[in-house]
Amino acid sequence: MKREKPKKYSLSTIAAELGVSKSAVSFVLSGKAHNLRISRGLEKKILDFCAKVNYRPNIHAQRMNSAQVKNIGILLNENISVDKKSPFQDLNVANIIGGIADAADAAGYRFSCQIYSPKLQEDAVFDWFRSKEIGGLIYYGTTMPAKWIETIRREKFKAVGISIDPADGVPCVNVDNYGASFELTRHLIRRGHRRFLYVSGIETSYPGRERLRGFLAALKAHKIDFPESNIFPANFDRQQAAALVRSLWMHNKLDCDAIVCGNDIMAIGVIRTLLDAGISIPEQIAVAGADNISMCDVISPTLTSFDYLPFELGKAAFSLLKDLISGLEPHNVVLKTTLSIRCSA
Repeated sequence: MKREKPKKYSLSTIAAELGVSKSAVSFVLSGKAHNLRISRGLEKKILDFCAKVNYRPNIHAQRMNSAQVKNIGILLNENISVDKKSPFQDLNVANIIGGIADAADAAGYRFSCQIYSPKLQEDAVFDWFRSKEIGGLIYYGTTMPAKWIETIRREKFKAVGISIDPADGVPCVNVDNYGASFELTRHLIRRGHRRFLYVSGIETSYPGRERLRGFLAALKAHKIDFPESNIFPANFDRQQAAALVRSLWMHNKLDCDAIVCGNDIMAIGVIRTLLDAGISIPEQIAVAGADNISMCDVISPTLTSFDYLPFELGKAAFSLLKDLISGLEPHNVVLKTTLSIRCSA
């Protein structure tokens, strides 16, 4: 005697057996019954029946049929953390994700994280969208690959960049790195400094380029001569910055009264090297950084810097992405920041 196969249930068959609409079943199973004024009696009837027949909704199918997916992706470029094993160890990354998480939770969204490296294929990123696993993407890192930008435009994906160049054409959130660097340099000039050395970051970093641009603009505004040979790249890395200054000092080429660094990590490396060489800060050489990380208040002398506002960047990026997902016009966001004047400069 053949055994009868257990009956397969779907939203349609459940609705037919209970004599209710398919929409009512869907709303109850998705937790929207109360919002849509479905009676508690009907809600209980549907839930009891689904439990009896052991019905579980197909989450993937719900996603594919949904106009809006309340899940976003976060893509982190591995290059944003040069001297760490993982971007998640970077304080800015941790705070940016914290800001996104805070805003996403308040809006009822979830998120998934992926680390980008050159080995990561484009399809691995955009399959997130095509499978409707995510409804939008937040990218944080150096320059976004041109092919990705082309795909985002062509397939009309909702994507936002943090600290990328607005000229790339992807809606983005930035701190006013140019303005902050200009004001920081002007502060040093007002303190009487005239012989500068600049330690720059990663060339593909938009904040890094803007910080250098603000620094140069302030010197030009005050008619201070500055040779390009006084710009030394150290890739946002503490050890590289320390080795650079150590080499200049050992070869008697450290001819400056102020060193401005593209981030605080490099500035900390510079401070330690100068102190090891017996150079007083700021009396002989002033030092300034950028980002205003917590270590600025711990190192001695305390480090003059300006805020990168990573938590606020994360919140603003989520808000911008949510607007895009909701159909609002794309735009860019620039957050104003402030100087933190301390003992080093």
